[in-house]
Amino acid sequence: MKKKVLIPIALLVCAVFASCDDKACYCYERVSTTQVNETVLYVHPDTPCSSLGRENRGCLESEERGTVNPEDIAK
Repeated sequence: MKKKVLIPIALLVCAVFASCDDKACYCYERVSTTQVNETVLYVHPDTPCSSLGRENRGCLESEERGTVNPEDIAK
């Protein structure tokens, strides 16, 4: 009985710690001329956040937040 309980708990703990290796990228997308939406994407630490930018989205590394105006990178 204890093994049936401990196995799911162990899997959950492994999943939680595995996701801690990801880094957060902050992406900005213009939804109107005056409004920009922010979304957070979690990626592998080796992935540059700038590579997540698309036609209507610009993304920043977490340490770049506050140094760049989101209005300037939102497309």
